[in-house]
Amino acid sequence: MSDLQAATEYSLQVYDGANEIGEAWPLQTFPAPDALPDQFKLLSYTCAGGGDGFGFMGRQYFKPLEFKRRLLASALAEEPDAALAIGDHIYWDLRGQGIPQIGRKKPLLKWGLGHYLRWKFGEFDRSAEMIGTDNEVVLKAIGQEQIASLYGTDFKSVPLFFIGDDHDYFENDDAERDLVTFPADAFSKLAAKAMADLYYPALLDGPAEGGGRLAGRLRYGRLFDGILLDCAGGLTLGGEARLVPAAIEEWAIETCGESSASHFAFIPSHPLGYTAGKWREWYPDVVAEEGDQTVSNELLGETKGSLGLNADKYLWQSGWWAQHQRLLAALAARGGSRFMVSGDIHALAAERITQSGDLDLSDRPVTSLLSGPVSSSDGTWPSAARGVQAAVPAWLKAETLVPVTEVNSYTIIEITKDSVSMHLRDCGGYDRSLNETGEVLRSTTINA
Repeated sequence: MSDLQAATEYSLQVYDGANEIGEAWPLQTFPAPDALPDQFKLLSYTCAGGGDGFGFMGRQYFKPLEFKRRLLASALAEEPDAALAIGDHIYWDLRGQGIPQIGRKKPLLKWGLGHYLRWKFGEFDRSAEMIGTDNEVVLKAIGQEQIASLYGTDFKSVPLFFIGDDHDYFENDDAERDLVTFPADAFSKLAAKAMADLYYPALLDGPAEGGGRLAGRLRYGRLFDGILLDCAGGLTLGGEARLVPAAIEEWAIETCGESSASHFAFIPSHPLGYTAGKWREWYPDVVAEEGDQTVSNELLGETKGSLGLNADKYLWQSGWWAQHQRLLAALAARGGSRFMVSGDIHALAAERITQSGDLDLSDRPVTSLLSGPVSSSDGTWPSAARGVQAAVPAWLKAETLVPVTEVNSYTIIEITKDSVSMHLRDCGGYDRSLNETGEVLRSTTINA
């Protein structure tokens, strides 16, 4: 529709021919680009994907849908104007195969779980088209459980922006001697696009590259301007390696400098300011034992040692750090209020970055927020999957505002003309014996 007015509530009704389907519901348009509204309330969270309470061998990897729904219901009760789902909307890591290679180091377990997954969901044919083949059936079975069954119509009156990350390409970001999962291959990109086209909308106001999936812009009049960045789908290796494609980086930096918004944010799917020793990070930090020279930290492997720069991280790219410095420098140089919100690392935390390599931010530090996961359970916390909690990278200095806490959570960001308040909501879920429901247990508020 081309005749909608800004900052106006409308009613939307779905019809099947002449028959109404369900009840009408309200939709509120955003303020006009040149308007300066009094306030904006933004909900942010990450990693909501995962099978309904999926686990094996005594471990639960993802929380049950009931827990996740209660967490999101608590968030929606705070009446946000918009919401950010930052990456990992599904977990179905194929490792280049047709079904997830769960238990690949234990052949009998892998065989048993493989038969179960084929029976319940089916198996991808990597040589076939995604839509109009049996692949579409498999895709919808996964999307129905992990996305549609979680959200239903709960967000029908709240604009929800889905930012992609590694698992949305049906792979974890692995770099091992026998397998490197990114850059995403043709199948992974087709699967990611097909899932997105079926279950969530493209991002708005971004550059043409990536077809509205790799970058977007969330503007709320002149009060807030946020750049949304997928740090997986356009990843490159070698030469001028980047987590975000060059054209998108250029657009993001240019927009940062030109935006007239009172408050500005970079919202990358992978965080600036934290490391868990993963391969596809801006930083070279890795978990290693004394004497190790080159290390590949395998997901759910038997990682031992400490997090730091004591060894080389296998296939890590220095170009990623160079891009990190360019993005952070652009944000630091901007006048007025600016901050970062991100996902991927399964934890709730906040800090102010005061030094990044040779970039001195001590006079005007930049706040970085980990907005908290929705679905993590026994086996998916960094301390369980990687052997360490997330931490400040060695090349950074930062003031801790909220310590890294491995809990399911969400953040409400309240923005007014003069301030940005971040309300971090701890919903628990680390210890199943506590029987937590997904409702808010504790809250912490900081000023960005």
